[in-house]
Amino acid sequence: MTQKRAALAALALIAFSAPFIEQWTTGRVEPFGRFDMVVTLVSLPFLFWWYHLDKREHGYRAGPLMNGGVLAVAIVALPVYFVRSRGWRRGAVAILLAALFFALLLALGEAGERAGALLER
Repeated sequence: MTQKRAALAALALIAFSAPFIEQWTTGRVEPFGRFDMVVTLVSLPFLFWWYHLDKREHGYRAGPLMNGGVLAVAIVALPVYFVRSRGWRRGAVAILLAALFFALLLALGEAGERAGALLER
């Protein structure tokens, strides 16, 4: 498994296990609660790791603003990065793939919540 895939797999594992653990331990998943804050903080290093590997793969030299933007507002900075590092056409494809991966993370979160509810009973 490549390192980029390992970073994405870690994000997927976090997306499933965090709501699973929260549901199983507290009996509910609270949107925008403390658990979500912890999950965000745990996920950021894996997102930045993927971004760093992708930058190296594409030979893109990002400045501090782009690097900080990925950490602070990834939903804005990553599409900009995709277009700047790949051009418009390939950047648009990368944005679409990122949106699909995000949808997968949401689905894994829902699955984790439901699995936690099953074990809770």
